[in-house]
Amino acid sequence: MALSELQQTQELIRKNKSILIIFKKDWSGDAAASSLALAETLRKLDKAVEIVCQDFKPTTSLNFLPLSQIKNSLINLQKFIISINTSQTQVGEFYYDHQENRLNIYLTPQNGQLEAKDVTTAISDYKYDLIFIINSPDLASLGEAYERQPDFFFNTPKINLDHSNRNEYFGDVNLVNITSAASAEIAYELIKSLGDKLIDDNIATYLLAGIIFSTKNFKVSNLTPKTLSIASLLVHYGARREQIIQAIYQNKFLSTLKLWGRVLSRLNNDLDDRLVWSSLSVQDFLETATTPEEILDVVEELIVSMPKTDVVVLLHEGRDINKKEVCCLVYAVKNGNALFLSKRFEPSGNSEIAKFSLNNLSLAEAERLVIGEIKSKL
Repeated sequence: MALSELQQTQELIRKNKSILIIFKKDWSGDAAASSLALAETLRKLDKAVEIVCQDFKPTTSLNFLPLSQIKNSLINLQKFIISINTSQTQVGEFYYDHQENRLNIYLTPQNGQLEAKDVTTAISDYKYDLIFIINSPDLASLGEAYERQPDFFFNTPKINLDHSNRNEYFGDVNLVNITSAASAEIAYELIKSLGDKLIDDNIATYLLAGIIFSTKNFKVSNLTPKTLSIASLLVHYGARREQIIQAIYQNKFLSTLKLWGRVLSRLNNDLDDRLVWSSLSVQDFLETATTPEEILDVVEELIVSMPKTDVVVLLHEGRDINKKEVCCLVYAVKNGNALFLSKRFEPSGNSEIAKFSLNNLSLAEAERLVIGEIKSKL
């Protein structure tokens, strides 16, 4: 009888020692929190675990999580090995130096002479023997981590854990459940299957944080009784709900609220509210003491407030006031594809979030161009 996806995952965890957990470059709180919960669980099972998110930059709303565990690049996957046959001649001193573009290694034999035939080279196995890819629709969404090391991802077993209907089922094992409201729900089911006693107050807190992030504090339309049941169980395990709510919602800086006000004051809509957009100038950021990095939080608030919306677009002027640049973010809320909608502008990102810049246009000109293009494709 064939093993279920969950059983296959358990078997891969049992067989492998060194595990990479990675999530998409345009990450969410659900991805980060679920990854931290899974990592802590695997370490309890005596696994070596590292977490990576390309160019990861934490936000203040996540400061209750141990974000220092998340590395911002995937490096040193393999080692180049130089081996010396010392069966006939022992090596005494050795040193190395750099000359132009060459690394020179100098060996002094204790007796006799070393020859070229005594030297061999090899490349080590990959540093990790199992990959968990969390809350990511496809491999391309991982950014440079995948682009620079595609062979590693193709040759290493991959467990794809996600709840999005955009997921492309790219894993060797796919723990994908589109009826779940958060990837943290699926992570909880996996961790629970590995052993009830593995869930402590920290793991429970991370998982509950993932659910709260993904459901916007239980406000989304796809919330299910199962989601609420799991949240209740996590509180029973010791999840610190008050700490999560305070960090995410109650500690918002006045500056962020002012930025939110600027976005609302310029909010536009069309196609029976299916398309919503707004724009921000450099002056808006200066006067509210905020940065463009805080825009994604604003997008998430818009999504919760406007359940009929399919696409949210935010445009803002670049940081350099001497450079005429407009940065654009397209967020496909439901079944749309943000990359398709903004294909004309050569965006980066994934089907959910696409980003691109336009040069030599004013903010108003860029807004007319981008909104006109997206309207034509909706």
